[in-house]
Amino acid sequence: MNARAFPVNDVAASLASPPAPSVEFDERCFRRALGRFATGVVVISTGCGEHMHAMTANAFMSGSLRPPLIVVSVGHRARMHERLMTNHLFGVSVLSAEQESHSRHFGGDEQASLAPRFAPVEGLPGVVLLEHALARFAARIVDRHPCGDHTLFIGEVLVFSLDEHAPLVFFGGQYGSVDTSRR
Repeated sequence: MNARAFPVNDVAASLASPPAPSVEFDERCFRRALGRFATGVVVISTGCGEHMHAMTANAFMSGSLRPPLIVVSVGHRARMHERLMTNHLFGVSVLSAEQESHSRHFGGDEQASLAPRFAPVEGLPGVVLLEHALARFAARIVDRHPCGDHTLFIGEVLVFSLDEHAPLVFFGGQYGSVDTSRR
C-alpha cells in the first residue's frame, strides 16, 4: 500500500484542548483526498420563475427514513447559501449520466449551452425540479447547522419521484457513470 499520512493534529492533545490549525496542513491535498470518495451529482434549486436559483453539488445525503429527511451542504460564499437561509422550500434533482451538461451549467461553466428544463411541483409554489432527473425531492427546511465554512440544510421530504437511468458520478475531479445493466 502506497499511502502518505498527513498530520492534522495530535489526537491526544486535541482531546485535552481545542485543536490548533496545523502549519503543515495542505488544504489542496486534503481536497484531493476528499475527491477520492465517489459521489452522485445533484442540482439544488429554490424559488421559481425570475426568482429561481440552482447550483450543482455533490454534498447530498439521506438523513432519515422516519421522518423522511435529506441533507445538503452549501458553502457560505455560495449564492445558494443566502437563498436557503431565507427560503423554506428547496428541491434536489439527482442527475442521470445524460445530464452532465446540466451539472456543468449550474456549476458555472459558461460553455454548457443546453438550457436545462425545470418543472414546478404541484402544490408547492417555489419549488422546481429538473425534468428527466434520476430522482427528484421537494423538501421543507426543518433545521440548519453551521459546519465550518458550510451550513448543513436539513429538509423534510414532501414529495419525491424517481426514474430508472444510469447515475452521473463524480470522482477525482472527473465525471463518470455506473453500469446499471447488471442490476
